[in-house]
Amino acid sequence: MKVATKRLCGTVFVALLLVLSDNALADSVAPQSFSVDPKIEKIAEAYALDAVDLAAGRYATKLNWSDASVADVEKILGQMSLTYASTAPKPTDEQVMAFAKVFGSYVGEVYRRNHGGQWGIVTLGGEHYPGMQTAAGTDFWPWGRAFDRIKKGADEDIAAYYSVLLKK
Repeated sequence: MKVATKRLCGTVFVALLLVLSDNALADSVAPQSFSVDPKIEKIAEAYALDAVDLAAGRYATKLNWSDASVADVEKILGQMSLTYASTAPKPTDEQVMAFAKVFGSYVGEVYRRNHGGQWGIVTLGGEHYPGMQTAAGTDFWPWGRAFDRIKKGADEDIAAYYSVLLKK
């Protein structure tokens, strides 16, 4: 009886591992697509202009639509991240996302204006995200990256992220 029980447990364990590994594989190769959305582009353009105004008014920083100005956005997001980390209670995700949309849109618009690309909706694993696609076909999510920079800190450096995009 003990041998049969051990075999059954072993078989169940192996079957469970196979199911879990198939699910992990399915998640890692989830279909991804991009669709151009002119509404997202208009929204992003307006948010980017807000970033220029906010940077000048609150951070005494002139954003000039150059690739180099993304480093200035990184400094601003770094200040926001420090404020976020020291604030109690923490701002809600919606409050953080309001700033992430503004500065993420600026970063996306800098890329689009200087290197081409389009705003739209990226679909990944059944989820839909506002994002961009470069002229070379690389999808990226500047709003999400700005959000992560504010909430998670310096490891999510948006200027480094942008630099990698320039090399693709």
